[in-house]
This record gives sequence, structure tokens and C-alpha cells, in this order.
Amino acid sequence: MSSGFHERHFAGPGGIRELWLIALPMVISTGLDTAMMFIDRMFLARLDSVHMAACMAGGITAFTCTTFFIGLIGYATALVAHQFGAGQKAGCARTVTQALILAFLAYPLVLAFLPLGAATFRWAGHDPVQIRLETTYFTILIFGSLIMLVRSAISSFFSGIGRTRVIMVANVVALAVNIVVAWALIFGRLGLPPMGMAGAALAILAGDAAALLVQLAAYLRPANRREFAVTAAWRFDRALMGRLVRFGLPSGAELMINLTAFTCMVSMFHGYGERVASAVTLAFNWDMVAFVPMIGLQIAVTSLVGQSLGRKDEAAAVRSAWSGMKVIVFYSGTMLVLFLTIPGLLVRVFQPSLPPADFPEIAAMAKVMIMLMAVYPLSDGMFIVFSGAIRGAGDTTWAMVASAILHWGAALNAWFCIHYLKLDPLTAWTFFVLSFPIFGVTFWLRFRGGKWKGRKLLPDEASAPPAAQASAPAALHE
Repeated sequence: MSSGFHERHFAGPGGIRELWLIALPMVISTGLDTAMMFIDRMFLARLDSVHMAACMAGGITAFTCTTFFIGLIGYATALVAHQFGAGQKAGCARTVTQALILAFLAYPLVLAFLPLGAATFRWAGHDPVQIRLETTYFTILIFGSLIMLVRSAISSFFSGIGRTRVIMVANVVALAVNIVVAWALIFGRLGLPPMGMAGAALAILAGDAAALLVQLAAYLRPANRREFAVTAAWRFDRALMGRLVRFGLPSGAELMINLTAFTCMVSMFHGYGERVASAVTLAFNWDMVAFVPMIGLQIAVTSLVGQSLGRKDEAAAVRSAWSGMKVIVFYSGTMLVLFLTIPGLLVRVFQPSLPPADFPEIAAMAKVMIMLMAVYPLSDGMFIVFSGAIRGAGDTTWAMVASAILHWGAALNAWFCIHYLKLDPLTAWTFFVLSFPIFGVTFWLRFRGGKWKGRKLLPDEASAPPAAQASAPAALHE
């Protein structure tokens, strides 16, 4: 590899090396989060396909009810990144405090969604047995949502300053706890009664709680308290709260709108009946494996773009986004090959211990669905990277509107194919996956147009002093 090639693609501000130091722990972390849900569904699949399908529908619905607040709170990552890049370290901890305040204020509002779960499942026409299981899973996750909200606030600190290895370690602990608790509670091991679906939900909360404790310990350690003046930051800051709400509201609304549309799409396919619901769940399990780790890369792009703009370095911000795209091309290409070459093996991972008589039909349908998903990994990656870049710059209102139009357009397409044209499941699925490539192109065009530049996230963004500028990359190694 020539030195010119290395300098052009890997070295320097915004290069692949700097991005990857932040992104790799986040990709691993989001992958571990995916693994928690993946393993729980795999355990539930050993009971039967209905449990697995109910776990997916109940989990997505619960996350939909919290996602607005997670998006709002999580936007603290961008603010922390701007402050860190500008050398305003005390402001980083004050921003986290505002995010924690929002987390506790949001919890009662999340609880207000409790009646929505069963009503949503009934509206979608799910089987009564599936509705009961879905409602159980949904209810437990909603009651435990405060853990996730607080965890999102603390995570924003470490992702914003680039010390993402803390988040990775926390997620390793979470996965270990989740596996043990899920195995014990779902199947009734270690002298505990078998709890099935309820055990799976409690295992998710146990893993989240373990991760939160690890992150809190790191945030409150003496060296971190001194460097970021954490103790003095435990107070309400009206200006910072205003900034967090102003830029975070569109971000949270976007996530909620997008996931609501996605949940509606999943529910419409579940309306075909138990067999299709099980096949769709099998396919989406692998879609989640492909998609969720890319969220870690998106967080890294948001953080690095924010830090670069905090240092008044727009060129590095642009380069960070394109470095993200170079990584995405490799990753999405790998997933495309897997979807096309080994879909049968991917389906067999979720085969029940005692397969029902109709499982060969379910597996055959899921295999085709997985192969069709190969249409959009690269487009998903473009959407992830460029939306992360423009959010890191504060262009959250445009991102919300554009994303909402795209997601609800896809939902309308699914409704038209399923309920109006009454197409068979695989034909409807084909039209469904073909609606996604436009997502990545839309956000790439916005990024290339440059209208995200020149936005001011902080009230007083003076240029960072040389020492502060030097400290930002150095933090990546800690």
C-alpha cells in the first residue's frame, strides 16, 4: 500500500483510522445489543414459532413507544461532540445532566403507552395466542424502560467524546448477563420456574441494567469527574437544555415516525397469518443483524462530524462521512453475499427443537425473503452514514421530514400491495424491499448539496484552543 493511498484514505482528521477507533467499539456494541435480542428469539424459537414472532412484534412495539425519547436524549451525543471538539469539557458533563433530567421526565409518558400494546396487536389482526404473548413481552419492557432511557443519556457522553470502548465493555457484560438470565428464566433452569415470554423480557432488562451500572461506574470514576467537572455539572442548565430539546426533538420525532411506520409494515405482514408472521420474523431477524451494527457506525460518524465542526474543520467533517461510506461498502457487500449464498443455513438457525408440520413451508418462504433483502444493504448503509453526518451538523429538521416521507411512503406501498391489491406474501415482500434503495440516494443528495453546513449547535462556539484540539484525537486512544 503506497504512502499516498494510506494518507488519502486512512490517516489524518476524518480518515478511516480516526473513524474506526470510534466506530469499531460502537459496531461491536450495537452488534452485542442485536445479539441479546437474537439469542432471546433463538431460545424462544425452541419453544415454538409463535413465541418467536410474538417476541419480535412485542419488542418492536415497545421500542416504538420509547424511541422518541431515546432519539431526543441520544442527541446529546452530537452536543457533547461539538463541546469536546471546541474544548468545552465542562459543558460535556452538563449536557449529560440535561439528558438525564429528560430521561426521568420521559418515563411517566412512556408508561402512558401501556394500553397501546394489546390494541395495536388486535388492530393488526394477530392470532389471540400471539396477542397474549406479545402483550406480556411489551408490558414488561415498557415498565423497565427507565433503564434504557438513563442508559441512553450516559452512553451519549462516551460516544460524544469518542471513548466508545466503555460502551463496548458495558455491552459485553450485558450480553453475558442476558444469556444466563434468559436461559434460566425462559426454560426454568437453576431451580427457577419456566417463564417463557416473560423470562425473555426480564432477561433484556437484566442485561440493560448491567450495562448501565458499568457505564455509570466509568462516568463517576475520580479521573473522569476531575477532567469533565462532573460534580459541578449536576444542575439544570436552561441554555443547554434548550439546545438539546431544539435539535433533539426532530431527531426523536424522526426515530418515532420511522419505527412506527416500520412497525405498521411488520404488523401488516403478520396479518397474513401465523406462517407468514413466522417467516417474516425469520427474515427480519437477519435484517436486524445486518442493519443494527451499522447504527454503531452512524453514531461514530455523528460524533466525529460533531467534533470536527466543534473545531471549525468542515473539511474533516466531510471526510469523516466519506470514510464511513468506505467502511459501509465493505460491510454491506459482505451481508449481500451472505443473503444470496446461504439463506437456507440462516433460516435453520431458528428451527424449533420440535419443528411443526408447517415449518418446511415457513422455511421456504423465509429463504426467499432473505434473498430478496439483498436488494438494499448498500442503500441502508448510505442512509445510515449520511443521515448520521447531517444530524451531527444539526440538520435534524430536514432529516426528520425526509425520513418520515420515505418511511411512510414505504408503509403505504406495503398497505397498497397487501390490502388493496391483495398480493400473495412473497410478491408483496418484493415490492416492499424495492422501496428502500431510494432512502440512501435521498440522504446522499442532501449531504452532497452542503445545506447542512454552517449550523450553530452551541450558544458560544469559540474556536478551540490548540490544546483542546489536540486532546480530541488523543481521547480516542483512552
